[in-house]
Amino acid sequence: MSMATKKNIRRNQQGITIMEVLIAMVILSLSLLLLLNMAMVALDGNDWSDRTTRATVLLQQKLEELRTESDPVDGADTSGGISRTWTVTDVGHHLRRIDVLAQWEDIRAQAKSNSVTAYVQVQPD
Repeated sequence: MSMATKKNIRRNQQGITIMEVLIAMVILSLSLLLLLNMAMVALDGNDWSDRTTRATVLLQQKLEELRTESDPVDGADTSGGISRTWTVTDVGHHLRRIDVLAQWEDIRAQAKSNSVTAYVQVQPD
């Protein structure tokens, strides 16, 4: 191999070509997009968990409140973006059914709900 050929080979092997830079940029961009997508999924999961937990706590609080009242009545309220409605129905001799429903919207404005039902024995007068 002549000296001129060796110089040309060395010259061609020096530095980074524009094609290599473009390929590296595409790989980096795709990686960043995947990381961003994973972060959004994690945020959605955290929001769902937070709102579902708060709704469940509010349901249990209202249920316990209604169980201890001597003459509970139907009603509704809103707390922290979570709407609660409850109905109290006499279903038999000294037995009362209590239904509590919580409704809210998730981070994507989709309606979500959770409910609880309990039967409570009523002490005779």
